[in-house]
Amino acid sequence: MRISVIRYIMALSLLLQGILANSQNTLTAKSAPTFQAEAASLTESSIMSFRESGEGADTTKATLRVRILEKGQGNVPVHGATVLLKRDDDKMLGRVTTYDGRCSFNSTPATYTVRVQMTGLKTLEKTGILLDGGSVYDLEIRMVKN
Repeated sequence: MRISVIRYIMALSLLLQGILANSQNTLTAKSAPTFQAEAASLTESSIMSFRESGEGADTTKATLRVRILEKGQGNVPVHGATVLLKRDDDKMLGRVTTYDGRCSFNSTPATYTVRVQMTGLKTLEKTGILLDGGSVYDLEIRMVKN
C-alpha cells in the first residue's frame, strides 16, 4: 500500500511538471523535467527525456537524436515509426526509425514541433522544442498502444 501511494505521488508530480513545461511553450534541454519510468504508466504517448548531451562539430547546426520505445515489457524499440521535425510553417524534415527505434536530424537552430506516428500506437506531438546551434540533443519517447 505504501509503495503504491509513493508511485501515485511521483506520477502526479511528473504530470504537474509536464503541465508546467507545456505552459512555458518552449521545451529546452536545460529547463525540461527529466521524466522517470513511472511516467510510462500514463495512457498517452509521452516524452520521457529531452536533454543536451554534448557539443556538435558544426556550430551552425543542431543535432537531435531520437529514440522511440513502446511502453510494455522491456520497452521494445519501435521500428518504422515516422518522426517529423517541423519548424514554423516553412520547413519539415522526416525520418523513419531503424530496427533499434532510432533516427537523427541535423537541422538549423530554431524552435520545432516533433510529431511521432505509427500504426497501432498513439500519436505524439510536442511543440516548442528549442534546438541551439552546435549542440547535440537526445530525445526519448515512449509510445502506447491505441
